[in-house]
Amino acid sequence: MIKAITERCSQCRLIVQDCICPELTPVWTEHKITLLTSRRESRIPSNTGRLIQLMLENTSTIFIGEKGWEKEVMMEITRNDYTPVILFPMFSPIDSEDIIANRGKPLNIFVLDTSWRNARRWLHKPLLLNLRKIGLKKIPPSEYRLRKQSDKNNLCTFQAAISVLNELEIKDFTSASFQMYEKFRLWVQSLAKERGLIPRNPFIHTDINNCA
Repeated sequence: MIKAITERCSQCRLIVQDCICPELTPVWTEHKITLLTSRRESRIPSNTGRLIQLMLENTSTIFIGEKGWEKEVMMEITRNDYTPVILFPMFSPIDSEDIIANRGKPLNIFVLDTSWRNARRWLHKPLLLNLRKIGLKKIPPSEYRLRKQSDKNNLCTFQAAISVLNELEIKDFTSASFQMYEKFRLWVQSLAKERGLIPRNPFIHTDINNCA
């Protein structure tokens, strides 16, 4: 018996019946998000970095380990229109508004789109060592229930990036981020159904936050 091939959206990576892409309107923010990821990580259906790219306009992606990636990182670091920082949610929070005030420029926030183990290792790459590191003032509970995590505060890429932008109090971003989170929860719920973490019967109500 041949197993049926599940057709997925090429962007959000959900099965086509659950695709959220037509409902997304990308939002522009003055602060830039630069995702640092790997080609392997980007191909995983449950990777949340792609949601950042779909929901935010001012983003770029660099694939660590690929030819020329160091040059791409250096070009982002040395841009004159942004102040580069790197986000690691568990760092002691640094007042990002002070950084902006002192430099007079918006931030280019490097976000590590990989596992927590890889993220800690990547932080020590020579190119990234001298970047000013920022954390979150308040870490929300993780709403990502698709992989085993050692700590409930180990946020996925999507939550980490949206949380730091919310803390920067960008004009009109709070209302936009509310809509982003709604789509994020639908995305998580769809993948959770695929994995049998919640019932497929649409008439059975299950709280996604109770999924292991």
